Amino acid sequence: MLKYSTYRSIYENIPTETDSDSEAWIHQIKSKIVSLPLTKLLIILLIVVFGWTGAYSVFAGGTEEPTGEKLVIVQSGDSLWKIASVHKPENVDIRVYIDTIRRNNGLKGPDIQAGDVLSLPVW
Repeated sequence: MLKYSTYRSIYENIPTETDSDSEAWIHQIKSKIVSLPLTKLLIILLIVVFGWTGAYSVFAGGTEEPTGEKLVIVQSGDSLWKIASVHKPENVDIRVYIDTIRRNNGLKGPDIQAGDVLSLPVW
């Protein structure tokens, strides 16, 4: 019979991982920040603010009214986008300028035909 065994338990002397004090402190702060409802609210608020800022920059064409108008004859192959990109002022978004052209000329959609005369606003 065997008097001595070479069997060793796998549960004895388990090495424990020790974090340094600074790593433990950082881990505690991160877990508290993530769990705070205020942080989640702040993130949602930032998303909303950036969304409104982007929407404002898209639709803000300036508060000034046009000072005059310029007549343009539509050529074959022209579109409202092409005409607006050539004639729009630098500080006006092209989508706002196209909408202004459509309203000034009573257009219901983007369809224009060669030979049409469009009135373009001038600032």
